[in-house]
Amino acid sequence: MHLDKHGYVSIVELIVFIPCLILGFVVCLRHGFKRTSGWIFILILSVIRIAGAICQLLTYDNPTEGLIKATLILDSVGIAPLLLAVLGVLSRLVDWINASMKDPKINSKVFRIMQLVIGISLILGILGVTSPKSQAADGTFIPPTVSKVGIVLNIIVFIVITIIFVVSLPHGSAVPGPERPLRVYIPIALVAIAIRLLYSTLCIFVHDSTFSLFDGSITANVLMAIVEEFFVAIITLALGFKLGRTVVEMQGEIVNLK
Repeated sequence: MHLDKHGYVSIVELIVFIPCLILGFVVCLRHGFKRTSGWIFILILSVIRIAGAICQLLTYDNPTEGLIKATLILDSVGIAPLLLAVLGVLSRLVDWINASMKDPKINSKVFRIMQLVIGISLILGILGVTSPKSQAADGTFIPPTVSKVGIVLNIIVFIVITIIFVVSLPHGSAVPGPERPLRVYIPIALVAIAIRLLYSTLCIFVHDSTFSLFDGSITANVLMAIVEEFFVAIITLALGFKLGRTVVEMQGEIVNLK
C-alpha cells in the first residue's frame, strides 16, 4: 500500500483520536452522556475521525465508490461536533450564572435552538457532499447551494455563541472558583473554531487550488482544520477532567461534585 500525504495525515488522526476516544468515554462517564454536557460531542468527533481515517486508508487497496463516498462524507463532518462541544460547555457556564439570578438574562431555550440549527447545517453539509450537482465533469467538487447555506448557519451559530459568552462576562463573580476554567476555555476554543470555520468557508465560497474540501492544499487543510480539531478536542477533554460533576437541585441551585 503506497500512501500519499492524505494517507499520512490519516495515520496521525488515528494516533490522536484513538486516545481521545478512550479519554472521551472516561470524561462522559464522569459528567454524563447527555447532549447538554458537551463532552459527548468530542467522543462523537473522535469516532467520526477514526472512521474517516480508516476509510481513507482502505481506499488505497480497495478504492470502491462506497469507500470513497464514505471518506468524503466523514471528512466533511467536523465543525458541527466542535460547535456542539463548546455550546455544551457554554451552557454549563450560563447555568451557574442563571442559578445566581432571580431573573436569568440568558434563556436556556437558546441552546436547544442552536443545537437544532447545527443539526440542520450538518444535514445540509452531507447533502452537499453527496449531491450529484456537486460533481464536475472532471470529477472535482463544486460546492452546491445547500453547502453554502450550511456554512452560513454555522457562522450564525458561532456569532450567537460568541455574543452569549460576551454577555456572560460581567457576571463572572457568580461562577465558583473551581468552575473558573470555563471562562478561559471558551474564548480559546472559539478562536480555534473560528480558524476551522474560516477554512470551510473559504473552501465553499472561494474554492480554488488552495481551499477545496477534497482536492485543495493539504498544508492548508492541516494548519487550518485538522490541527484546530486536535486542539479543541484535547483542551475540551482536559477541561472535562479538571471540572467536577454538577447536579441541579430542586430549587434550581447547582451543586459541584468531585
